[in-house]
Amino acid sequence: MKKRCISAALALLIAGNTAIPTASAINEPSSITKCDVNSDGEFNIADVVALHRWLMCDPDAELADWGAADLNGDGSLNVFDLILVKRQYINVDAPSTLIWSDEFGGDSLDMSKWSYELGNWKLDADGNYITGGWGNNEQEFYTDSNASVHDGVLTIAARKEHYTDPVQGEYEYTSARLSTQHKFSTCGGRIEVRARCDSGKSLWPAIWMLPEDSLYGGWAASGEIDIMEGWGSTPEKICGTIHFGGQWPNNTYLTNNYSFADGDSTENWHTYAVEWQSGEIRWYVDDVLYSTQSEWYSDNHAYPAPFDQNFYIILNLAVGGHFDGVDGIYADPSIFENGEKRFEIDYVRVYDLDDSFTPTEVISLPLEAYIEGADAALVNKDGETVITINSVGTLEYGIMSLIRGNKVRAGERHTLSFDVSSSAEREIVVTAEDSAYTRYLDEKLTVTPEQKHYSFDVTFSEDMNIDLKFQLGNIGDAAGLGTHTVTVQNVMWE
Repeated sequence: MKKRCISAALALLIAGNTAIPTASAINEPSSITKCDVNSDGEFNIADVVALHRWLMCDPDAELADWGAADLNGDGSLNVFDLILVKRQYINVDAPSTLIWSDEFGGDSLDMSKWSYELGNWKLDADGNYITGGWGNNEQEFYTDSNASVHDGVLTIAARKEHYTDPVQGEYEYTSARLSTQHKFSTCGGRIEVRARCDSGKSLWPAIWMLPEDSLYGGWAASGEIDIMEGWGSTPEKICGTIHFGGQWPNNTYLTNNYSFADGDSTENWHTYAVEWQSGEIRWYVDDVLYSTQSEWYSDNHAYPAPFDQNFYIILNLAVGGHFDGVDGIYADPSIFENGEKRFEIDYVRVYDLDDSFTPTEVISLPLEAYIEGADAALVNKDGETVITINSVGTLEYGIMSLIRGNKVRAGERHTLSFDVSSSAEREIVVTAEDSAYTRYLDEKLTVTPEQKHYSFDVTFSEDMNIDLKFQLGNIGDAAGLGTHTVTVQNVMWE
């Protein structure tokens, strides 16, 4: 390969992202062992040094297999490849431990590891309808009969078939969506999935993660990690993404695409992975790093929130929707002319990296706002929730800050504790209620500018979901107060 040197000044930019001249390729790469540029059969520090010396125009530096270091696949060598090789070396040497996996042995899905997420509707914690199409205009109805395990492979099958649900209505497509929620979640580590997927317009395979507990608020304030999403219409590329920021519609995202080599696509087997450390998430395809993200935020919470909590894994094959649907909605029925379309997964593995981290302790649970016939706004911050009230309206429950869908079991005793203050003295009502509004806790409190601590024990006689509510509407003399703020701190439910 012909050498093309870089200047000493440019060499100083090795750790940066400034564009520099590249070393043009003369011969086709012949690499078998990735990053093994000296062709000694293994990748180690000697390969990193050899590549560094070659790029610095050391006259004695030789590369036996330059293609082994062309990690970005552009047919040339430059400092960007050196950066990737250095990162690969760090990752190769970093010890890791397998902490969870599913190799999909046997002939059925392991229900101790996975749950089916069913239907087409997105529901809240109480099971109430929020929106159809999972919030994405998806056209499929997820069932528990569209996933199967055979010969060590999980298959999620999308089908064109009429399906009627007594509550959610009629659909023309079915598929499956699986998650490890409440069965396995992780904070950090390497999450690795080997998979392939059929192509076709409107197919949307996804390997992704959501927070086990939305401790920073509703989507996407508590984050989302997309390990791999594919466009059925363009199977030659995939993307890796994080969603974060504020609660919808104040959310945002960062994403990068990975393009396969000519003739390759998501239809072939590939290994998709993220390595998630405190303050940095990296995306890989077949161990090739293609994206690194470290600049994210969650409104009113300290970095590295929201990606400092436990997240669970989701596998699904959507049909239609905003990602690749016809007009951002519809499925393309023609792709099913020869039968079902398959998203196949060989394994899912999770490794604990050597510098693993634990979830950041949240000292106050976030509260959700409910406002009816009143004028108020709620902001969650680290350690507290501030409700600004301009008008309480006419209803006691017209303003509420609440935590929905707390699962409790018969005989359990739970404790609700919090600190509360108000810029103007007023009454509030604190309740724990089931879906029929039966109150298992019902306390009227007088709050003042002086912060006061409260703790209430509640025992339940049966299994149920409980909503915890701080009712701040028209209670007592609150209607005459005008604009004031109520601050609830250190909210815990234990």
